[in-house]
Amino acid sequence: MKFKYLFFLLLMVTGFICLLPSCVEDEKNEKITLDRSPLLQSIADNVILPGYENLHIDVTEMEASIEQFLENPAPNTLDQTRSDFEKAYHSWQVVAFFEFGPAFTETLRANVNTFPTDYFSIENAVQSGEIDLNKLSSQNKKGFPALDYFFYGVGDTDETILEKFTTDPYSDHRKAYLAAVSEDLFAKVDKVYKEWMASGGNFRQTFIDKDGTDVGSSMGLMVNALSEYYERITRDARIGIPLGKRSQGVIIPQNAEAYYSGTSVSLATKNLDGIIDFFLGKNGQQDGEGLYDYLKSLNHEYEGELLADVLINNLEEAKSKVADIPSPFSESVKTNPQPAEIAHSQLQKTLILIKVDMASALGILISYQDNDGD
Repeated sequence: MKFKYLFFLLLMVTGFICLLPSCVEDEKNEKITLDRSPLLQSIADNVILPGYENLHIDVTEMEASIEQFLENPAPNTLDQTRSDFEKAYHSWQVVAFFEFGPAFTETLRANVNTFPTDYFSIENAVQSGEIDLNKLSSQNKKGFPALDYFFYGVGDTDETILEKFTTDPYSDHRKAYLAAVSEDLFAKVDKVYKEWMASGGNFRQTFIDKDGTDVGSSMGLMVNALSEYYERITRDARIGIPLGKRSQGVIIPQNAEAYYSGTSVSLATKNLDGIIDFFLGKNGQQDGEGLYDYLKSLNHEYEGELLADVLINNLEEAKSKVADIPSPFSESVKTNPQPAEIAHSQLQKTLILIKVDMASALGILISYQDNDGD
């Protein structure tokens, strides 16, 4: 009887001890989950919303300039429109990699910045007068790249460009197409911006509430979106593809972003600026907690240094190398490709830190399909 009692007592004590780690782990996990909400709120309020607000303001101003240009195509209105276009295009770079939530639902990036633009189809539509920007096949015939073509590429000089909107037989159709592109771009940006706001879809609160680390969590969505964008757009589309990295060394200068205005390097540098600020949790005067702070608090090391510091230093180096590429990029890939080669190598190095090391440290599963296994 005494043996049975001792055995029962031992069984109870053993079971209780076995439960302790689980409880501690549960409490630990709950604490981590709760502590992530302030991080997500900081990113939403200090980075994402201000970024979309700036873009919304700049796209609104650009649309107004385009309306004035369409009413009176002249050197001064063309200059103003170009200025506002470039300002809005640079503002886009700061939010371009937020391809989750409303931006994913509205396929914002594909609708406003699929490059290179299909100028041949644009010209066919101008001549026929048949304009339909709602089809999936129209994504490379609108957005910022189409505006880049209209303001810089339809003629060799400012005079010939203005003629396309005044004395050309298809000038009315061209104006109609330009107006449609401007309206479509504004509508897409406006929709996504309002979906984040409390007075609209209030995705801000949804973003803050999804504070886990699973694939559908805000952390999972952010890290996957950043990694995918950095790989496919920042590294490949902007630098690698024009440089010939996807065509067995055959350069494709015309595939450069903003090919006609020649602002490819400036836009790419601005994009890396936006990625760095996002990582740090800031946007202009707005400054808070970002992934850098969260990653640093986890004390993960990379070759003897904190991974957070290694990553931010490599991002800064990537931005510096991209900024060193001579402009216009479409010419430098032909005459002086070495700076672009160096930049591409640094972008590749930083991609591995984001996609492998940071994702692993944060406990995030990279769920999108790789381009090349890097």
